[in-house]
Amino acid sequence: MPRFFASLGGVLKPFLSLSLLPHVSDIDWNVELRKIEREFTGLPPERTRTQIRLQKIQEIAAKDRFLEQLSVIGIWARLVLVAVLAMSLFWWPYGRTCGFPLVAFLLSNVTVIVGGAALALPAWRDRMPWVFGGAAACIVLAWTVIALHALPRLGYSPAGGTSAGWRCAASALR
Repeated sequence: MPRFFASLGGVLKPFLSLSLLPHVSDIDWNVELRKIEREFTGLPPERTRTQIRLQKIQEIAAKDRFLEQLSVIGIWARLVLVAVLAMSLFWWPYGRTCGFPLVAFLLSNVTVIVGGAALALPAWRDRMPWVFGGAAACIVLAWTVIALHALPRLGYSPAGGTSAGWRCAASALR
């Protein structure tokens, strides 16, 4: 029997020894001394890599929340700007019966359409139904105003009246 255990001793020696415990030579004394000095001066212990990573993740998450709130405010602000432009066109200070003032008025309505479309796309993507509805309402309003001014000049007169022209008469220019 003892001979059997003696022959197994070479195989089992790594499992039976205390090699799993750190040896004195395995300890990094510079690191340990730094820890002792921090504790002696009253400073908190150094953060571990896990704590540093967790703090970075929390900072990134807080920054993402802030940017999301900022984008929501930005989308609502753009809706207000497009809606104010669309509503202010009802008080257009220049003539809109013919000529350059008419073209400028229609291009201003095209600007409302472009602004509303540029607003409706991110509102749809971000699932903001109120903003999307407001942008769609601005687009529909501008298309309606363009149609009311352009269709009679293209020959469609719903009341059977005369078609208006794109150019002003010579007497209207004076």
